Amino acid sequence: MLLAAALPGAAAADTPGTVAGLRAQVTRLLTAELAKDTSTVCAIVANPAKSCEQHWGRSLTRLLTHGGRRMLKADLSAVAAAPVSSNGFWATISLPHPLRAGNSDFSWYDNCWMLEK
Repeated sequence: MLLAAALPGAAAADTPGTVAGLRAQVTRLLTAELAKDTSTVCAIVANPAKSCEQHWGRSLTRLLTHGGRRMLKADLSAVAAAPVSSNGFWATISLPHPLRAGNSDFSWYDNCWMLEK
């Protein structure tokens, strides 16, 4: 994304996301989930609810208590080599355990990859 940083603001907004950037964002999300960092999770989840941090706080506590730590670590280990389908604005990453609602779909806006519902 060095190129996007060098472009004027309007041009940078039209620059699509990269697969490397997607992998970095997925790694950031999984690491935040393992650390129960709800602020970071909510910054990555698209269209968060008003009570996003409360929701994710409860969800992550439940997930980590019921074997989720193992699943998140397996996903984290798989990110670097996981198959990715991307057109630069929409992307899906195939992980051992889907990230949200049975899928791992992301969209590119505001110059970052956001996990979709």
